Amino acid sequence: MIDSTQKIHGFKWQPNAKLLVFSLLMLPLLLSLGSWQLQRGDEKQQIVDHHARNQQLPPVVSAKELASGQDHQYRLAWIRGTVDNQRTIILDNKVKNGRPGYEILQPVTISGLAKKLLINRGWTEASLNRDILPSISPIQGEVQLRGYLYHALKGGYRLDDGIRQVQDWPSRVGWVTVERAEELFGESFLPYQLRLDQDSVGALKTGWTTVAVQPEKHLGYAVQWFAMAITLLILTIMANSNVVSWLKTHK
Repeated sequence: MIDSTQKIHGFKWQPNAKLLVFSLLMLPLLLSLGSWQLQRGDEKQQIVDHHARNQQLPPVVSAKELASGQDHQYRLAWIRGTVDNQRTIILDNKVKNGRPGYEILQPVTISGLAKKLLINRGWTEASLNRDILPSISPIQGEVQLRGYLYHALKGGYRLDDGIRQVQDWPSRVGWVTVERAEELFGESFLPYQLRLDQDSVGALKTGWTTVAVQPEKHLGYAVQWFAMAITLLILTIMANSNVVSWLKTHK
């Protein structure tokens, strides 16, 4: 036993094989998780910036501009067209304020354009009986629809709903993109859907989040993972050396 008055000279490494193996496995994992959260935060920040930038642009109001191929993601649009009330997509598993429901999507014919535009009218509550589909009021005649243009982002998990071809309308599906709408309807669509504003003709309950998790939260998660990595490194050094005793005798 070392006398309290006797100083320990020099740092000594006293490795514990099991602890070292554990640390060597966990440390890269913690660092990679922190780096992944930083990457996710950067991706979300780019989305937020993209949304803010395009929301400041003047609304798209003409068919020619809508079909121009420009970057219209998140851009406001005022579009005149005729809604196809006979063919409706009921998008499943959409929860709002803790209640299960659906989003309602329909194709719109725009004068002067061969391609259709898919509109998202918003959310409606689902019946407790899954066999009962929601009853949606039709949008009659040519109307002006107001909202913002949106193309589904890459990534995300999609359950296979087993639907390859629609036999009866309305059709309840598990997921939809513009590309899938072309398969379901058998027609060509513009590359964006129009998510209606609450004050638009035909709007149900609208409102979509730009990102589910804000960039700041990802940064916070990254800090936590890196803090855990630093803590693990410190504990590993303490458990595999005489650093604690050495520090005590050199106060």
